[in-house]
Amino acid sequence: MAVSIMNQAPYRRTYNSRERINNEQDASEHWLHPATGSKSGSGSASRNHRRHRCVTSEGELLPLEHKCQLPTCDRITINVSGKHFETWRKLIENHPDTLLGDPDKRCKYYDKQRDEYFFDRHRPTFDAIFEYYLYGDGLKRPPPVPDDVFLSELDFFEIEREVVDQYRRDEGYIPERTNLPVRGLKRKIWMVMEYPETSFLAYAIAIISVVITATSIALFCLETLDDLSSEHCVKGKEPNWVDPFFILESICSAWFTFELLIRLISCPSKMAFFKDFNNLVDVAAVVPYYVALFNILSTMSCDSEKSSASLAFLRVFRLIRIFKLTKHSAGLQVLLLTFKASIEGLCLFLIALVVCMLVFSSAVYFAEMGIDGSQIHSIPHAFWWAIITMTTVGYGEVVPVGVLGKVIGMMCALAGVLTLAIPVPIISENFNKFYSHKTGRGRT
Repeated sequence: MAVSIMNQAPYRRTYNSRERINNEQDASEHWLHPATGSKSGSGSASRNHRRHRCVTSEGELLPLEHKCQLPTCDRITINVSGKHFETWRKLIENHPDTLLGDPDKRCKYYDKQRDEYFFDRHRPTFDAIFEYYLYGDGLKRPPPVPDDVFLSELDFFEIEREVVDQYRRDEGYIPERTNLPVRGLKRKIWMVMEYPETSFLAYAIAIISVVITATSIALFCLETLDDLSSEHCVKGKEPNWVDPFFILESICSAWFTFELLIRLISCPSKMAFFKDFNNLVDVAAVVPYYVALFNILSTMSCDSEKSSASLAFLRVFRLIRIFKLTKHSAGLQVLLLTFKASIEGLCLFLIALVVCMLVFSSAVYFAEMGIDGSQIHSIPHAFWWAIITMTTVGYGEVVPVGVLGKVIGMMCALAGVLTLAIPVPIISENFNKFYSHKTGRGRT
């Protein structure tokens, strides 16, 4: 065996594996005497003449520098800071707008010697990006990866904009779209009324709006006190136009009307203006006052039963003004967004609550039926007891008397605690996402 090896040594030159892979000529040129038995010079010339390009399964020619065996020509290797990923070329080119999906964009990262694409980037982030290429079901940020690092890597690999926007929505980013009027004066007025951070005047108007909104809500509560009660419109009497609560309410309504009209005149789009929830709240804040005022002025008296009922309803409807504070409070915005994002979990909680209520109210009714002194007379009557027990409020005005009824009550309380725990993780997760990203709304 030793003689055989020594005899072959003169016919073969030394080389390493990297040279064999990345040599511009065919790999068989590493042998001085080819297997065909032809001479070195003539064999080299014939090989250069017969040099062919690799072809994919779809008949597409690959670049001349693409050196690999034909069965694997349709695969590429991606090296991200030392971690290798291998997949079909067609799979990543299903996303042609991305860095990896565009052959022209990724070619500058091609390592010819190692036959791979090398990226000196964040490895844990690329795990999620590679999974997106494989399955295409959206982006999932790994828990250890910071959000700003993840977004930076998405920008580098040029992931589709709509996919990144969907990820941002799932992560709790609050989108903020700025739509400004084109004209100069309307633009300045809109900036003053909508963006308190743009000028001192805009900030002052925002402060005045918050103070007047808080004053209106306080008036709504204080006018129900016996010591401060003074009715503007009492049945059988003429309207009291000098009532302090009426005067203050008129001032608040006048400010809300002025604010609404100025914003409506200067807004860039009237249709978009009335589609905004905050603007609908502004309209609802002033309409009850003018409806009540027109109702009184039309008769100049408070004798009508219809007038009294409508006034009582409109006073309660004024409470909607509290939602005007959401325009100036980021905390209230986060709460509204949290409940909106948690609607599915809350619906699941309500379904579980209703099912448990029906089960335990029926069980306690049949357990208490026929017992002297029983306080539960029907299943609908037991609904109240079941809800109060499950929410652990326990007013105590309706309680089971029998032993079996008390056991059912104990089980109802335990089931209520477990049911109440259903929406807690969902609401907490959504709140944390929106709260952590509320300062990053301007990120693009």
